[in-house]
Amino acid sequence: MRLHAMMTGACAAALMLTGTAATAQSLEDGFRNPPKEARPRFRWWWPGGAVNDPELEREIGVIDAAGFGGAEIQALGPNFASLTPDERARVNDYAEPAFFGHVRAAAKAAAARGLTLDYTLGSAWPSGGGFAIPPEKAFVELTMARTEVTGGTGTPVTLTLPSRTKRLGALSMFDPRVKDPRAADWPARMDAQAKIVAVVALRGTAPKLKTDASTMMGVELSPWKDVIASGTLDTASAVVLTDKLKADGTLDWRAPAGTWQVFVFKQYASNMGVLGAAGQGPQLILDHMDPGAFAAHAARVGDPLGTKPVGIRSTFVDSLELMQDLPWGRQFLTEFRKRRGYDLTRYLPLTLQPGWMQAWSEHFSPPYFQAGDSTADRVRADYRRTVSDLMFDGFILPYVAWNHAHGLKAKFQAHGGAIDIVRGYGVVDIPETEDLVHEGDPYFMRFARSGADLYGHRIVSAESLVWKDRPYNVTPDELRRRADLIFAGGVNSLIVHGHDYRLTDGGWPGWHAFQPSPFALGFSTMFTESNPVWAGVPTLARYLGRMQSVLQQGQPIVPVAYFYGQTGYYVGIEDGGAGKQAAEKAFLSGGYDFDRINPDAIGDARVERGVLVAKGGARYPVLVLPPIAGIRAETAEAIARFARAGLRVIFTDRAPEREEGLADAANRDARVRAAVAAAMKAGARVVPLAQVVPALRTAGVPANLTFTAPGVSDVVYVQRKVAARTVTFVHNLSDAPRDAGMILGGTGGVTRWNAMDGTIAPVAATAAPGGVRIALPLAGGESALLVSNPASSPQVVAPPVVVQSVALPASGWTLGVEGHSGRQPYVRPVATATLGDWRSVDGLAAFSGVGTYRRSLQVEPGWLARGQRIVLDLGAVHDMATVTVNGRALQPLITAPFRVDVTDAVRAGANDVVIAIANTPQNAMIDPRAAGYKLLKPVPAGLVGPVVLEVRR
Repeated sequence: MRLHAMMTGACAAALMLTGTAATAQSLEDGFRNPPKEARPRFRWWWPGGAVNDPELEREIGVIDAAGFGGAEIQALGPNFASLTPDERARVNDYAEPAFFGHVRAAAKAAAARGLTLDYTLGSAWPSGGGFAIPPEKAFVELTMARTEVTGGTGTPVTLTLPSRTKRLGALSMFDPRVKDPRAADWPARMDAQAKIVAVVALRGTAPKLKTDASTMMGVELSPWKDVIASGTLDTASAVVLTDKLKADGTLDWRAPAGTWQVFVFKQYASNMGVLGAAGQGPQLILDHMDPGAFAAHAARVGDPLGTKPVGIRSTFVDSLELMQDLPWGRQFLTEFRKRRGYDLTRYLPLTLQPGWMQAWSEHFSPPYFQAGDSTADRVRADYRRTVSDLMFDGFILPYVAWNHAHGLKAKFQAHGGAIDIVRGYGVVDIPETEDLVHEGDPYFMRFARSGADLYGHRIVSAESLVWKDRPYNVTPDELRRRADLIFAGGVNSLIVHGHDYRLTDGGWPGWHAFQPSPFALGFSTMFTESNPVWAGVPTLARYLGRMQSVLQQGQPIVPVAYFYGQTGYYVGIEDGGAGKQAAEKAFLSGGYDFDRINPDAIGDARVERGVLVAKGGARYPVLVLPPIAGIRAETAEAIARFARAGLRVIFTDRAPEREEGLADAANRDARVRAAVAAAMKAGARVVPLAQVVPALRTAGVPANLTFTAPGVSDVVYVQRKVAARTVTFVHNLSDAPRDAGMILGGTGGVTRWNAMDGTIAPVAATAAPGGVRIALPLAGGESALLVSNPASSPQVVAPPVVVQSVALPASGWTLGVEGHSGRQPYVRPVATATLGDWRSVDGLAAFSGVGTYRRSLQVEPGWLARGQRIVLDLGAVHDMATVTVNGRALQPLITAPFRVDVTDAVRAGANDVVIAIANTPQNAMIDPRAAGYKLLKPVPAGLVGPVVLEVRR
């Protein structure tokens, strides 16, 4: 940017033209033949240290041949696999010298093929495990017990004392690693970490609670039940009684008249273990607020790799998923006083809000207690901000620094924890989201894209293509649709979940890291050679690579910076649990993409010519704030400066009226009010949510696009500027057809790029006020990659016309099958067959594999006339098809509509047509005698049709 600003006249113009031409050329080249660095990557499940170098090297070859650019090593303990004691011991060789030798061998093999690996910094998740994390470095939690006391009686008070919440214990008697003599004293050392933090009494009423606990897979996620109605506390009456508590639980205190709530807060080292971890010793989670704990962990699982290890791009940390009663640290009260300016002790009862702090199934519940004014909200904001700060200082920033010191990039999933997630995504090198959260919610996934845009990162990664309770029946068509949804959420690099290392223990389909168990059905997707739809994986990889090659180029076009001032995230965190995402949906349906901007990024931003410019270079013509009561004074003052510098600022429904926190509230509240008034004087406006998008248009904020049909709400999109061209990716997330016709800004022609086959075709376009109008009907789940080029002219393109349609008979085919039935090898000789679902065919209801259909097809000479194309439409296919005509195999069909152009393969007269159909493993995996597997349900399979031959002109 600085070099460009220094150049003038013809030199600058020449540079711009040269750059545009070069970028334009690379855009097409990268689309047709994606470079390896633009390819998708696998999450590569290793059974701990139970791997061998020849198999790792073979699988690197498989990954390369399938069209992937590398993999992310994720070592874990095999889930319900049948292992010998020797194999189990090898699994637990994780993080031992032999294991690092295997990592180096795999990385060397990857580098030899031009691939790179990511290495998970720890086995499974959350981070921790082994003798590096003893009880003194385990993460801690704060738990609470409450006793209601009627005062004025003079009666001694006996309190309920909190106990450690029982969860998936790292020191469980069922884990043989706990019996290691080196851990013999760990239970006692865990108990020694427990201590009473505070005893506090306040006048007030108890909350009304729901009766059901929050659980997942039978595990209690939290001891706190959701709240029906909050209790109310009088904070002025607070009495700290910590030194009055006796060992027997009685309190040396006589409660004054009134109803009192007496709280005991106790700190514990949590017995929650690293889930599914491989490795020696107990598997305690490390204290994420202690940089010393991170250093000990990194020394065990990372340092042996050395600096700048060959073939390794980054290390990776999965979503935080810290299961704590209340997030806490060993020095929390001291750090809170230092950072927030007051003692939290007397306010501790106000911090508890069920759902918010859960590791899984985060959701809204009213807090346990309010205070009759804004005090409770202020305290909760201060508490959460301190939790976030300590997590950054204790874990996230040391993690980034460790990677950079070792010549590596840091890749991190910032969600699933009590932090500022935009900052969490932003401070690392590769922000990563995931589609398991609400099945690919494109509004949630924009948080990762926001971190990348605000902090200056090109790659936005996602753990992708995973479904809960569906280990074996996700179809290639679903994979493509989900990938498109992820791309429309701002992601441009998919980590496909996942490829399983091939264990040597036998039966088909082999070990799957998330296969069914007696406790759960597991997760998808099994991307291994034993899956019959593996034959379609290279086609899917080429599709993903083409998309990623385009979406990684240029700069994102995001007009709206939408304020995020929360700690953590779940759908509904900003609207009291309603989860409507009303503003986000209004922006996109109105043609405006958005990023979430946090106070940290606002503090580093500036305004240039009325545009907000983030530290990372992203540019936003408008800043919109949700309806919030409190905001940091410094943030409000920055917004006022922005408004005075010409930035358009919109407060939705209301403007903030006070400081977010509690310390020095009167002075800081006054600063907020003054800043908001200054912003309003400079042109900021308060606008009802329903009028925000019209207000953006009235203010002249340039939109990404304008839908020509009313009420378009199921179509999501992203847009990028690549030199002079505009790339727009549009996805219909509905199962129903949608009219996505639009006006794209600018001038010139529009082309549609088909990432499935690499072709580029013009789109019918006409000049319109404000840009170029195109028609864009989208079938359910359909997407379109559009490229606008001002150097070309809009074209009139006639749609193809079907001039001849011939339905092939459902009967008269031959069919032979080879695969598995009931997990046993199964071959069925070729015989006559009728098209239809295999579930209704004798002998095929429990079949998974490849069925090969065959028949002769007559082609009339006139069909081969110049300007005509012959298309074979297979109708309903479960789950992928490969068509071979006269011995020529065509590109596999992995997504609906299952149509293939056969023009160049057919000849006049008789043609031999072979259609190979592969289905998912599901039907062959059902076992009424096996826990978990008996819950699997039959799914459609086979070639249902109708099969139709069309001649198009």
